[in-house]
Amino acid sequence: MKKLTKSFLVMILGLLMSVNVMADVQTGKTEPDYPTDYYMIVESKAGGIDIYSQPDLESTRLNDEQIPNGTALHIEGEVEDTENNRTWGYTEYHGMYGYAPLDECRPADSRKEAIDSELYIAGKDHVNYNADYDVKADAEGGFQKLYQGPGTKYGEVPGVRDIENGETLHITQDAEMVDGSHWGVTTVDGTEGWVDLEKTEEWKKEHPDTVEESVDAVAEVSVTPTEVAKATETPAPTEAAEATETPAPTETAEATETPTPTITEEADEAENTEKDSKEPEAENTDTKDIREASGQNVKAAKTKWYQNPFTWIIGIAVLAVIGLLVYHNKKK
Repeated sequence: MKKLTKSFLVMILGLLMSVNVMADVQTGKTEPDYPTDYYMIVESKAGGIDIYSQPDLESTRLNDEQIPNGTALHIEGEVEDTENNRTWGYTEYHGMYGYAPLDECRPADSRKEAIDSELYIAGKDHVNYNADYDVKADAEGGFQKLYQGPGTKYGEVPGVRDIENGETLHITQDAEMVDGSHWGVTTVDGTEGWVDLEKTEEWKKEHPDTVEESVDAVAEVSVTPTEVAKATETPAPTEAAEATETPAPTETAEATETPTPTITEEADEAENTEKDSKEPEAENTDTKDIREASGQNVKAAKTKWYQNPFTWIIGIAVLAVIGLLVYHNKKK
């Protein structure tokens, strides 16, 4: 009897320990524990790392291909995973925010070291340290920023005005980065920085396919509301036909003239109402998809009662108490 009781107690303690470990796992973590501002350089034995939507290797992977060794990551926050003895860095990669395991990265002593590392992996054939040519700014919004490195992750150069479209920029160094972007070093009002070369007139002339793809994307979006408007025009002739059946033949012309503008106005109002109601819905859907893909606002899925570890803790504790009471009663 004593051996059976001891075995039973050992099993209960083992279950309690396993459930406590389950309770420590951070599910649905969307924000870092605290903000940071430094750079890490990827240095993995596997040749690269992945970025995840949550600080968990089992969460959704956001990158299609591994982030290669030598890539600099701007760490904007950290999460401590005490269970696995791992620190996760909250960072941005290809426009998506997520978590990268920092145990496969090394810290960069400065922003310059991070930039030099990325230029090194880009290769000497893709970096021109002796560039000497002019370009004209041509950004979609009418202006662009000057950055502290070859990428938006390095941040804007503080205290520098916006670069207006049509402004001539003298490029003294350019680079095609591993991620496919193109950047150049220039000077604005005596301050040196990096500018996106894909936002220049020269780039768009040399790469017309890129411009056509962006125009086609805009055209596809603009087709949808016109088709909806056509579909809402069908009720107009049917109502006009009903109006011309009741009056006398001499009054038909008057009857058909008056309802037509009112029906058109109602149809136009219905079209505008449908457009107004559908456009925000489409925008909301797009923003939700982007946020979920980037991992910025990914919410934890609702769990059922039996998936909650605390429910199992309470249940096992109650069973343990009952078992002890039964044991003592029998012993008496």
